[in-house]
Amino acid sequence: MSRESFAELKAREERKRERCWDPVRRWQVIQETITWAEAQAAVPRNSRQKCLELQRKHIEQEPGHR
Repeated sequence: MSRESFAELKAREERKRERCWDPVRRWQVIQETITWAEAQAAVPRNSRQKCLELQRKHIEQEPGHR
């Protein structure tokens, strides 16, 4: 009786799990996860509000700025 290492067992189980995914459904889940993660931010990355906030911070860091 051979003993399978934990790394081999983990790899085997991951391959088994990957075979169960429908490629279309997998892509949908990835997109939903990205959308969810972006919604968790206090201010969206590319919003006008965020751009103005970053601009203000850059200006404040300029030498000679009061």
